[in-house]
Amino acid sequence: MKVFFKVLGWVFLGVLLQFKLNVLYGIVFLENLNFHDRTYYVKMNLIPTDSSLRVLHVETTVHHSLGPDYFANVYIPEGYSVLNRESYQGAEALPGYQAYKMGMKRKYRDVLATEDLIIAPKQPDLPAKPLVVHFENLEQRLHADESYQLTTAGKKTTLVGPELVEARYPQKLGM
Repeated sequence: MKVFFKVLGWVFLGVLLQFKLNVLYGIVFLENLNFHDRTYYVKMNLIPTDSSLRVLHVETTVHHSLGPDYFANVYIPEGYSVLNRESYQGAEALPGYQAYKMGMKRKYRDVLATEDLIIAPKQPDLPAKPLVVHFENLEQRLHADESYQLTTAGKKTTLVGPELVEARYPQKLGM
């Protein structure tokens, strides 16, 4: 009889701990949902080289994300060739652009990616065209950014845009 009550006590302790941990998880989830906005950051800069090649450094961040899967695609105008990466055929096709997938990795509440793309203009003079960045999950497009402009004049490629682009949205279930 003594052994029976000992086992029963351990079972009740296990059930109590499981219930307590589930409640804590629910409180943290609701706290994230109600008190934090989801923010998208895009940061780009162009690193010059000796020739007409340029290194386009792209950083994307989804801050305070609740969803498990986020994807970011960078669209480069077709007037430029990317030498170190193959274009990504799984993204939505935009006319006049080639898509390149960012390698998004989760780090605590953020999803981050950093890529270096070596670009070269196909012609000596190209008009300004925006670089497009799409943030998506498995169900929908969450944010699209066209803040950066890429132009080439006399084989000199320049990037025009802010240092950091930020877009903020309220948290919702399913985003």
